[in-house]
Order: sequence, then C-alpha cells, then structure tokens
Amino acid sequence: MITVAYSLVSYRVTGLSTETREHCRAAIKLELIQVPGVVGVEVDTEQGRVSILTDGPVEEELVRAAVEAVGCTIACS
Repeated sequence: MITVAYSLVSYRVTGLSTETREHCRAAIKLELIQVPGVVGVEVDTEQGRVSILTDGPVEEELVRAAVEAVGCTIACS
C-alpha cells in the first residue's frame, strides 16, 4: 500500500494585479507548479493569496523564487 500525505500551505502575496487577474493567475501557477513537490496551485488575486498543495516537503526558498519570478513578493506573516 502506498500512502501519500498532502499539505496545503497559503501565502499572502503582494504585487498581484486585479486588472490583469488572469495573466497574474496563469503566470504564478506556471511558475509554482514547476517547484518540486507542488501538485496544485490556487491563486486568489482579490484576496492577495496563493495556496499550494504539496505531496511532501517543499523548499520555501523555491516557492519564494517562483513568486518573485512573476514580479510578486510573499509578504511576511
């Protein structure tokens, strides 16, 4: 039997544009889904939140780098 544990992590993100909502959402999803361990991405441009579903440990620095690659920043909690 194989057991996979999933984890959902949410980040507050600055720099999301509601004017270019679809472009921002697509760009962030494209970058984050390439991070090893990320299996799903949800972007809420109105709330300024990005949630990622992982199937194991994910390096936060890779998540930050992916978000920064599209011109946004993960805000400190």
